[in-house]
Amino acid sequence: MASNQPRPTKAERREAARAKARALREEQERRERRAKITRRSLLGVGGVAVAGVVAALVITGRDDASALGGEVLSELASGDGIPATIRADGSLVFGPDLMPGTTTDGARTLHIYFDYACHHCANFEELHKTEIETLLRRGDINLVLHSAKFLGSSWSNMVSNAMGVILDQEPAAAFAFHQATLARFSEIYTAQNSSALSAESVVAAAEDAGVSDAVTEQIATAISDDTYGAWLELSGKTFKELGISGTPTVCVDTEQVSLSTIATETGLTDYLQGGAE
Repeated sequence: MASNQPRPTKAERREAARAKARALREEQERRERRAKITRRSLLGVGGVAVAGVVAALVITGRDDASALGGEVLSELASGDGIPATIRADGSLVFGPDLMPGTTTDGARTLHIYFDYACHHCANFEELHKTEIETLLRRGDINLVLHSAKFLGSSWSNMVSNAMGVILDQEPAAAFAFHQATLARFSEIYTAQNSSALSAESVVAAAEDAGVSDAVTEQIATAISDDTYGAWLELSGKTFKELGISGTPTVCVDTEQVSLSTIATETGLTDYLQGGAE
């Protein structure tokens, strides 16, 4: 029997998505309060052990530094919870048309290992986003993004799940969403407003990136269900195997680049041209 109920308007659908995101945020805050209490208890007895683990990670990073960077992997990852365009190491590649999965033959490869919850990564993005886009469109580089939950923040989970939806449903918006998410995190970090690290903020970043209402409506559900958790696990495994000890870590081809060397708006271009010192 057909329903006489009118179809929700665009504004009503957007408000419903935001309401669901607010509910998810409140639940996330409750979980994080419980986790904070647990962490305080653990730190009270485990500080020495934690310090030992950190030291071991730093040493591992030095030993495995030669494995960083390299060519764009041709093999794709597979399985439930991993977007279709993700490579076998969990990376996401952008080429000249800013579409995920595309590459320019013969171009240099810019690898960025980062965390969406890292303010240094957000600062790096703000400094170089225009330059990177120019280098991509000119065919000078292929951009390989390696994101992981390096700092242990739930924000990374939320962004990865949202990005997974966008990659599978509206990939043309993925590059803009990457930029919008880091910009929003930078604003939140500057304001020291941790309550804004929410599903609602991730949805707002998607809207800033021009993601359609039909796709933003799916984002809150993906965050709640951790639909793309397997992707984050794969990326975390890669970071561990490579011994990544800080974010952002930047490589051009197989050479790790000192951030101080490229700390200008044209730093990457200068480096590629052999003019950076």
